[in-house]
Amino acid sequence: MKKTRSKQEEMERLGRALRTLSGSNRALLRADDEPSLLREICRVVVEEGGYYSALVGRAEHDERKTITPLAMVGDKTGPPEPSTFTWADTEQGQSATGIAIRTGEPCVISDISATSYPEPWRERARQRGVGSLLSLPLRLDGKVFGALTIAAPEPDAFEEQERQVLLEAADDLAFGLDTLRLRHRRQQAEAEILRLNRALRTRTAVNRALARASDESSLLQEICRVAVDDCGYRLAWVGYLEPDEARTNRPVAYAGFDDGFLALPRNWSASERGRRVYALLEVNQPAVTRDVVNDPDYPFREEARQRGYASVVVLPLRVDGGLVGSLHILAAEADAFDEQEVELLMATAGDLGYGLGGLRARAQAAAAEETIRRMAYFDAVTGLPNRVRLRDLLGEAIVAAKDARRPLALLRVEVERFREINETLGDAEVDTLMREIAARLTRTVGDAGTVARMTESEFAVILPRGSSERATQLAQRILAVLYEPIELSGLLLDARSSIGISLFPGHGSEADALMRRASIALDQARASGNAVALFKGGLDRECAQRLSLMGELRGAIERDELLLYCQPKLQISSGRVCGAEALVRWQHPRLGVMNPGEFIKLAESTGLITPLTYWMLEAALRQSYLWHEHGLAQPLSVNLSVRDLRDPKLLERIAGALDTWGAQAGWIEFELTESALMADPVGALDTLTRLKRLDVQLAIDDYGTGYSSLSYLQRLPVDAIKIDQSFVADMMSNKDSATIVRSTIELAHNLDLTVIAEGVEDQGTYDRLAALGCDMAQGYCISRPIPADQFQAWEAEPARHH
Repeated sequence: MKKTRSKQEEMERLGRALRTLSGSNRALLRADDEPSLLREICRVVVEEGGYYSALVGRAEHDERKTITPLAMVGDKTGPPEPSTFTWADTEQGQSATGIAIRTGEPCVISDISATSYPEPWRERARQRGVGSLLSLPLRLDGKVFGALTIAAPEPDAFEEQERQVLLEAADDLAFGLDTLRLRHRRQQAEAEILRLNRALRTRTAVNRALARASDESSLLQEICRVAVDDCGYRLAWVGYLEPDEARTNRPVAYAGFDDGFLALPRNWSASERGRRVYALLEVNQPAVTRDVVNDPDYPFREEARQRGYASVVVLPLRVDGGLVGSLHILAAEADAFDEQEVELLMATAGDLGYGLGGLRARAQAAAAEETIRRMAYFDAVTGLPNRVRLRDLLGEAIVAAKDARRPLALLRVEVERFREINETLGDAEVDTLMREIAARLTRTVGDAGTVARMTESEFAVILPRGSSERATQLAQRILAVLYEPIELSGLLLDARSSIGISLFPGHGSEADALMRRASIALDQARASGNAVALFKGGLDRECAQRLSLMGELRGAIERDELLLYCQPKLQISSGRVCGAEALVRWQHPRLGVMNPGEFIKLAESTGLITPLTYWMLEAALRQSYLWHEHGLAQPLSVNLSVRDLRDPKLLERIAGALDTWGAQAGWIEFELTESALMADPVGALDTLTRLKRLDVQLAIDDYGTGYSSLSYLQRLPVDAIKIDQSFVADMMSNKDSATIVRSTIELAHNLDLTVIAEGVEDQGTYDRLAALGCDMAQGYCISRPIPADQFQAWEAEPARHH
């Protein structure tokens, strides 16, 4: 039978309910999060309300419909076992909490000893000292979230008024939970917006940086700075992938708090996690770690904790489809980098990769342009300005000299024997030689001027403050420096040179004029043997005449306007004519018949000597053919020059001409000067050997002037030696010349060679040569050169002999 309570008892019980309500409301006002609110409500129920215990349980929607205790105060035995605490409609689900959650209505157990309360729960309550229970459902968003269960020690607690007050407290708690969740969702939304905003700011800033970027390094540094300074990340850094087996990730740019973090070893292949991350990057996927401090798989947990890193995203950097590195962004808060933020950051990494590709393409284009510019304006071997660039620099120097009213000098420096060195040692050694010469010139000139390379064998120096005296002094210093030996292939070579000088304003006020006149002065230096020459006005006119004459000579060769002459040779022992030397004369339309000395050297210096030789070859064979048609069988000798020996088509042209005219052995002979042979001994020997296979006679002309060795002479496939006329002309008055002639005759005969003396001018010389056993003679004593078509008539004259 229900005991009637006194008014005092009812007031006391209502008071504890009101205290619970009041305390609960205070807790709601101060609450920051769900766990602390629930604990505080349970504490208020027990400590301020005076109830036995309080428990908040959450209804789980799993298969067993488990109730999870979220907060509990006052029950020393602890919460029920998870296996028994359920809101399912089973015997175990008949607890007050289970009933309240299942039905959605308050559940009051006025007397736990009543048989209507299931035995398992009745026994548990009795052991805890509980007399009655009240469980109030908690609703969130119209659905039962869980229940607040309050236990009192006495039975028949929770009368109507007390229940209403506690129900109001439960409703307030539900409202508070709803408010906290709403606030949490709002905070999450705000945090998400903030994260998205910083990701958007990062992407926007990256695109601005891309638009302004001029080089890769500064771009990467700016991207990292923006991520930290403008967007609030803790650390941002870029690593480039090294092409090694360890897949080293080399940091190349960073911003933010590092404190040695980037110095830690970073090899993608060093760990299973690293290999997984690398695999993601390879397929253009990000790698996110949202709690690096508590992630046992993260290799730098302690280092991250010390530096305040809580989460990290690793983004692939791809350029032109290939993985080149990664962008690492670390945040101070955990659970950063949600799906949307990562999506934006991936787009940012994509923009950065595109920008890097553009920068690299521009850099490659710039490098190509620089290469083209260097090829156009700089010498590939020495790195010096080339002829084109020299003209520009000289033009600029002339303008500066005009403005400053001061003189300027241009020096053209030509290295002698360049072709000989090139053919002997090869291109690689010659390039080494040219680099050494360039270095010496640059050191000698210093800051006083500019050095350039004009041609293979020629350099130039612009001397901005160069008077005639200063230019000449510099030229002498250059000659001295270049004369010092240079070691190439074990040989010590000197780069002896000739230098021509032109001056502004005296020799010209334009770049081309100064270059041309320095070239004329260079020719003068070579011709005079003085090594250094200053331009003189007459040289320019002389050069113009030579250029005009060169063009006319080319035309005369092409139009077959030259004349074939020949100078007879006599066999000294018999006095019979034994051949003639083919010579050329030029019937110039304005200057008349020109002496060979006036145009042969011009042909040699301008490259016309080989066309001239081929004209001589055709003319000599044509004449021989005519002689044989008229019963005259005398060989004609044709001279070959140094340039002819270097012509790769020489043998082919000679063989073709012989076939064309049906020439037999003895029709034609070839003479080569000793100096021509010594210009390239190895090449000359090869050419003569192949020439001899054409069954022609070969003679060494001007013997005694080229300083050939006896061993070399023995190897040459020649048939005769012509003693130079300088020795023959002086042999009657000069003992040394006589000795040379005698020795040459003896030497040649010992080698089974025929000896021909040229320049025999008088009978005494002729008789002396006969006494010495000389085989043949040629000279004015016998005949001056005569037109080839008159030779047969001359031979027929009875008084033709000297």
